[in-house]
This record gives sequence, C-alpha cells and structure tokens, in this order.
Amino acid sequence: MTKNTFIFLAGTGLILRIIFSYLIPDFMGNDELAHLRYAQHILADKRLPNLNNYPTENPAGNEYFQPPLYYIISSIFIFLSHSPTLQLQTLRILSILLWLVAFYLSYKIVVFLKFPKWISLSTLAFVALLPTYIVNSSTVTNDALVVPLTFTTFLYLLISSKKITPKNLALLALLTALTIITKISGLILIPTILVLIYLYKRASLPKRIFLASIYCFLTFVLSFWWFLYNYLTYKSFLGPIEASTATFPTIPFNFYKIFLIFRGTFATFWVSYGEANQIRLPAFVYFLLLILTVFSLFGIAKYLKNPQKSQVAKSHLLLLIALISNVALFFIFNIKQHQPLGRYLFLSLIQISAIFSIGLYFLTPKAVRMYVPAFLILGLLMLNIWGVITLSNFYH
Repeated sequence: MTKNTFIFLAGTGLILRIIFSYLIPDFMGNDELAHLRYAQHILADKRLPNLNNYPTENPAGNEYFQPPLYYIISSIFIFLSHSPTLQLQTLRILSILLWLVAFYLSYKIVVFLKFPKWISLSTLAFVALLPTYIVNSSTVTNDALVVPLTFTTFLYLLISSKKITPKNLALLALLTALTIITKISGLILIPTILVLIYLYKRASLPKRIFLASIYCFLTFVLSFWWFLYNYLTYKSFLGPIEASTATFPTIPFNFYKIFLIFRGTFATFWVSYGEANQIRLPAFVYFLLLILTVFSLFGIAKYLKNPQKSQVAKSHLLLLIALISNVALFFIFNIKQHQPLGRYLFLSLIQISAIFSIGLYFLTPKAVRMYVPAFLILGLLMLNIWGVITLSNFYH
C-alpha cells in the first residue's frame, strides 16, 4: 500500500468523522448522556457511581455499572470544563483521536500479516469508511476505547506468537484486562490467547499449561476486581444489565428471534443513525448490501475449496478464533435480551472486512478483480454521502 493511499483513507475517514460529529446534535448519539454522566460522577465523586443511589437519573444511569476504564480516562479530559456541552464535544474529539489510533493499528496488523495489496486496501477501507463505525467513533461511547485496545492486543499477540515467554504473557494479560474493564466484549481475547498458547509447539504440553495458567491468573487478578465490585454493589457480577436493556423487548429464543437478531445486527453493522439506531437508509439499500454479503460468502466458499489459495485463512487462525468468540458472545448476550447491535462486532472489524473482501474478489471475474477495492471505497463513500443527506434532513 502506498503512502498516498494510506493518507487518503486516513484523511477521508477523519473528515467524515468530523462532519458526522457536527451533524449529530449534542447528546443524540447512542446513550451519549449516559456515557457523559458516568464520567462526570467519577470526576465529582472520585469513585465509581452506584446506580442504586441515582434512581431518578434513568435512562442516564443505564451505563453506571459498565466497566469503568473509558469513563476514568474521560473524566481526566473533562475536568477543565463545567459545561456539559463542552465536555461532550471534548469527548467526541477524543473518540475521533482514538479512531486514528485504531486505524493505524489496523494498518500495522495487515502489514504484519502480509496481506496482498487488494486485501489490505479493502480492509482499511472498512475501518476508515464503514458508516456505522464512523458514527460510533465520532460520538461519546466506550466503544471508542475498546476497539483500539483490542487491535493493540491483536497486534501484540501476532508479534509475540513466534516466541511466547512469561513476560509476553504478562503484557497480554494486562492488555486483556484493560480491554475487559473497558467493555465486557473484551472477553473474546481470552480464548484467542489460549489458542495462541496451545499452538505454541516449541514448548512441551506441561509448559504450555503452565504458560496458560500464568496468563489466566494475571488476567483474573487484574480484572476481577470490577466483577467483584458489581457483585458487592448489585448482587450480580455483570451488574443490573436489565437497567440498560429494559427498553428492548424480551423475546423467547426461537427461530423468529434469531431472524430478528440477524436483521437488526446486519442493518446496525452497516449503516444506522440516531439515539436508538432508528434512522436508516431506504430498505432497498440494505437489500443490496445483503446481496453483496451473500455474494461474498459464496466467494469465500469458492476460495476455501482450493487449498493452495486458502493460505491466508489458514495462517490467521488466531484472528478467526477472535471473530468466532465475538459472534458467540454476541449471541449469548442476545439469548436473554434482544439487543442486536452491529457495533458489538467492531472488535472483529478487520476480520469481517477481510472475509467480505476476499469473498467478493474470488467470485468476481478475473478481468475486473483489480477494481474490487475501488468498488468498496466508492460504495462506502456513497453510503456516507447518503447518510450526510439523511441526517441533514432529519436534524436540520
């Protein structure tokens, strides 16, 4: 990938995030008031907020039991201002800066994996231009921190995969714990790193068990305090989740619910806006995106039939394990509640975009395959332009 291409994607992604941060009115991002109030309580009280003490703050209080790292960091950035609006705008800027970190890390990952140019370009196009991720990384949310932390862990585990030492595992445990105490979805890193240790054939089985024990113990020590705090405060290790999902209907887990989960997740992964993702593009847009997605899945099937062409999929098992863990945790969460939010899959955005791009590439005629990255970039830009028009008409 050329320097100019990298700058183009980084610059375009940055400009679009600034535009959407301006278009979305204050506190109209997903749970923005709740995220800000959490940081404000930490700043004022110098401790984690107890939801039981603020019964009148709902729905602003529906984040108070969430992992605290993002809010602790946010409280540092807002301490100079007493204006909620200015504090919100400051944290929106922080989200955009954290996206720049995530984008750079994604670039380092695809370079480390030695992806072909077309995969690298297509993957980074998603990280820069995916509409919902643009909104998610230009408003106030703990997702802004959990994505770059996850990418940091991915990069380090790939770098350290050739030689695993207790020192490496200690750092991986620290990164895992920091991710978990930013958002519970950080748990996907645990099975990924355990598989990394299992695949480390340079060590005997007893040594691998010992290394896995070190990693699990350190991760537990560094992150369990938050689970314990929740249990002592709310009598639940995960806190009163029903407080933040009370507005979502509880639907029996059956085929109809699975359909609703797929439908909601698909739409909110690609492009959705508004406080409750209620602002969408016309239905035919999602239908076309569904056709492209199905098309790419057939391409992946074709790709995997030829062992000589499937080296990328084989050589990056660790990231695939992280993706599988992400999807599994997502569905486990939705078994009880119905909250199909595609942003929960952004931790695996690199894997998802690479799979989507590979599928399109290998089911496209050879004569036009070179244009797949350009097609994806233009398509994502069109969706964002449409989103700008939609939000301008809705809010202004």
